[in-house]
Amino acid sequence: MSLPPDIQIGIIGSGLMGTDIFYYLSGFDCRLVWICIDEEERRRLVSAFKKKYDRMFRNGLIDEEGLRRKKQRVLISTSIGDLKDCSIVIETIHEEAADKARLFDDLRPFLSNNAVVVTNTSSIQPSLLVSDEAMRKRFAGLHFFYPVKMKNIVELIVTDHTGEDTKRIVRDFTDYIDRFRLEMHEDEAFMLNRLFLDFQAQAFRCHRDDGLDVKVIDAIVRKYIFPVGVFEFFDAVGIDVMRRSIVNYTGTMADSDFYSPMIDCLDSLLGEKKLGRKSGAGFYPYPVEGPPVQMPAADVQVRTASLLRAMYINSAFKALEKNIWPQVDLEYAVKEYMAIDKGPFTLAVEIGQDAIKGLLNRYYAKTGFEAYRPSLLL
Repeated sequence: MSLPPDIQIGIIGSGLMGTDIFYYLSGFDCRLVWICIDEEERRRLVSAFKKKYDRMFRNGLIDEEGLRRKKQRVLISTSIGDLKDCSIVIETIHEEAADKARLFDDLRPFLSNNAVVVTNTSSIQPSLLVSDEAMRKRFAGLHFFYPVKMKNIVELIVTDHTGEDTKRIVRDFTDYIDRFRLEMHEDEAFMLNRLFLDFQAQAFRCHRDDGLDVKVIDAIVRKYIFPVGVFEFFDAVGIDVMRRSIVNYTGTMADSDFYSPMIDCLDSLLGEKKLGRKSGAGFYPYPVEGPPVQMPAADVQVRTASLLRAMYINSAFKALEKNIWPQVDLEYAVKEYMAIDKGPFTLAVEIGQDAIKGLLNRYYAKTGFEAYRPSLLL
């Protein structure tokens, strides 16, 4: 590991991801500079940080010297000029390309010539965010997943301009912070999120075309496929965030009609100012209330689960077609992301690839949607 022994890391942004990344990195013996938007926010963050580590000290999780050292090695500031000595800077502000690009333009004069800058964007190609040629060489995407402590996976996203030294430094950094890494070019960026896109879109089609309530679909997903339902996942991330990401992912796809029920539904919620958990309502009201879900007949459950599961497995095989990652790495990454014991390739063997292929072919023949086309590896 070739990182400097006293490396200083900068984090810009104090939203959900910025805060989570900060507290994860605070568990390592590095210097941290955390940049927030204004003085009021700074005071709030400083207070929360001190309370957390004072509580750890009282509970015997850190000794007095460790507490003193931790507080000395963290700076929470409103000035990007305080990033001047950072070797790596991680940007985590909201998912708007223009705002991110403006930030990087503002940041450039304050950084050393050797500083590496990464963006935690989950849907925007990194090359669209930086125009300065020198900075482009020191720039990449580093997509963490929430919660960082629980998701042992990051996506390293490189561009045509990302220098070899930059790649090496970011690889060393991910090794240093004990995160499993999937590396990809930006043309194939955000593969883990995109891998679930057809599965998610099919859930919306089941809602629209089959008349299944979102609570029923989520219950079927939890029972047969993943520990969290599609619609409750959207609410947790934020309807606005999911909508922006999906539009970015599908903007160049030919099958726009396949994804339109999902985008139309999200647009409708946004029009009602329902942003998910953070606004108190999305697909669900919060706190969630009401009687237990009335499940449909067993054959409806199995039919719905079989199609949703086939869409998810097919997308995993299509990702494998790209020949970028070993199957074992992709299997592990999906298991980490979704907190499941069996990844898509193990599941495909258990179900039977011929059965999955046959189901998808029937929908492909009926609709012509590329999303249903079976992977060549099935």
